Amino acid sequence: MRIEFEAYATIRDAVGQGTVRMEFPEDATLGEALRAFADDHDGVAPLVFDGDGEIRPNVNVLHNDENVRAGAGTKTGLSDGDTVTLAPGIAGGSV
Repeated sequence: MRIEFEAYATIRDAVGQGTVRMEFPEDATLGEALRAFADDHDGVAPLVFDGDGEIRPNVNVLHNDENVRAGAGTKTGLSDGDTVTLAPGIAGGSV
């Protein structure tokens, strides 16, 4: 099955482009797909995963526009044509 990844901010910078399509087995989970995506793109893993291999709390991961933290998380099942969005939180500015 084909999954489309949309990457933003520092993750997009590490990948070198905003959209990447990858092929996975039919029974792949979101966690497996995220790990494969990070393994295929240098510098992405430390931006997405913490030292325990969990998704960093400051990274928003959406599966078809739904926050995965509100559902099955990395155990979320995927289907052909799904979109996974990776968007790190952004802070800063001045008052």
